[in-house]
Amino acid sequence: MEVGCIFLTGGSGTLGKEIISYSKDLEVKICAPSSKLCDVVNYEQTYQSIKNSKAELVIHAAAFTNIDKMEESFIDPMGVNVIGTFNVFKTCSLLGIKMVLISTDHVFDGNKGYYSPHDLINPQTKYARSKAASEMIVGSDPNNLIIRTSFYGYKFPYEAAYKDQWSSKDYIDIIAPRIMSKSLDLESSGIIHVGSARRSMEEIALERKRKIATKSRKSFKKRDLGKDFSLLEK
Repeated sequence: MEVGCIFLTGGSGTLGKEIISYSKDLEVKICAPSSKLCDVVNYEQTYQSIKNSKAELVIHAAAFTNIDKMEESFIDPMGVNVIGTFNVFKTCSLLGIKMVLISTDHVFDGNKGYYSPHDLINPQTKYARSKAASEMIVGSDPNNLIIRTSFYGYKFPYEAAYKDQWSSKDYIDIIAPRIMSKSLDLESSGIIHVGSARRSMEEIALERKRKIATKSRKSFKKRDLGKDFSLLEK
């Protein structure tokens, strides 16, 4: 079965905007109502919005992603990340629609790197735990797809980058098409990773910013940042 319409949550976010832009070159319609029209924490709104869209696939990209703010106050963000995910999952289950969850490399602790989809998770922050919980919900239906990934916008957003932290993170114009390709493969299910080659954060920064200061992750005093979140796609 080909996908004619995708229902997208989080359409105003970095990934959502790029998916909408990228889909213009594809023969697929994107239905991405604002959070005012479809607040995923509100089950009735979520159910009616998805049902009325007549979508064959739902990509759930809506999430609260500010890690530091979640450490300070997590109740409302946890509602978006966990309750919101459950509402989308319940709706998709009732309507018989496949669901794709956008998750994160931060479900791992960052101690070893080169994580495969089969490695045990060990989330270290409230944000990461909320995404791990959302994975448990969505993964309870083996037909659904969980995509772990990590990305910046079009540019590196900081003036300095860590020289001793590694990742498979990349820029949104590189990651979004890969996410769409995996999502449109209706035979794909379970957990997959989408990213680029393992590089230091300094190397990633220099790809789009000619001048960048470097620093050590040990200079970050709030918490341990983790040294290596690189992902293996298989």
